[in-house]
Amino acid sequence: MLMHPSLFLFYFSLVFSIFLVISANSWFIIWVGLEMNLVFFIPLMLSKSNKYSNESSLKYFLVQCFASVLIIVSALFLSEGIEMMECVVLSGLFLKMGSAPFHQWLPSLVEGVSWGCLMVLFILQKISPLLLVSFLMKEGLTYKVSYVTIVACSWFGSVGGLMSVSLRKIMAYSSISHMSWILMGMVLSNLIWLSYYSVYCLVLFSVLHLFGEEKLFSINQLILSNKKICAVAGLSLLSLGGLPPFTGFIPKFMISVMLLENSLYFIFIVLLSGTFLSLFFYIRLVLISVGLSSKNMIFAYSANLKENKMSFNIMGLVLPSLFFLFL
Repeated sequence: MLMHPSLFLFYFSLVFSIFLVISANSWFIIWVGLEMNLVFFIPLMLSKSNKYSNESSLKYFLVQCFASVLIIVSALFLSEGIEMMECVVLSGLFLKMGSAPFHQWLPSLVEGVSWGCLMVLFILQKISPLLLVSFLMKEGLTYKVSYVTIVACSWFGSVGGLMSVSLRKIMAYSSISHMSWILMGMVLSNLIWLSYYSVYCLVLFSVLHLFGEEKLFSINQLILSNKKICAVAGLSLLSLGGLPPFTGFIPKFMISVMLLENSLYFIFIVLLSGTFLSLFFYIRLVLISVGLSSKNMIFAYSANLKENKMSFNIMGLVLPSLFFLFL
């Protein structure tokens, strides 16, 4: 199915704004790129107009505008060497990404957004802020702010997912939880966090694509769906949670090894406990959905086509982990 020319223009402009932020050499150009990113993403949220998407787009616009004001005002004082201003800029970037403790807007926003827009929100929209955070992260006060955010993301993301029944909210809290690992990788090494983010995007794309194709929005729908769909969705969620031998386990293992080598035991325990909480919920969800759906299994005429898509999903979850074993 061909994309409408206007949507293609918005997606192209969205990618262009990301490259503008990456290549900028002044905070004003960075701010312009972030604002372009906001302007071109709002129409994508409104592409399927209803009262929920209108509310979500307005909420997203207000949050992003407030974060942009924090960033541009604080950036004016960065040249004077005020370290506190770097922390304010970091806070603005964390707010833009929906990182804890500035995450409250994200779970409430996702209910009015399509799976396609969520894919853009969780993957493309975080590239620019993450790169800016990696540039700002230095020894001192910014490190302390980052550690607070890492702990908050790990716990708020895991506990929030435990109390959710909406798949979109579960994905939002999963995104918050993964942000703790990404930021921790950023503290350790640029290569580590880039590797983690790349693998995370691969697994997340696989999960969101499956939910979008099958039009799944809640745990009840997942339970009543085909048993094979439940199985693949369960494997996808377990990979997101970091269960071996799936792809999601590899980058978490790499970061865990580096944490132990650097004697960062407290952060290691916090991240590991958050991961165990997420895995507990995912495993429980898989057992319930697969067990109950076996009684409601219905074979459709399009089974062969769906099986091909699900096979591609499983390959994307497992094969990259085999590649990392040889590195």
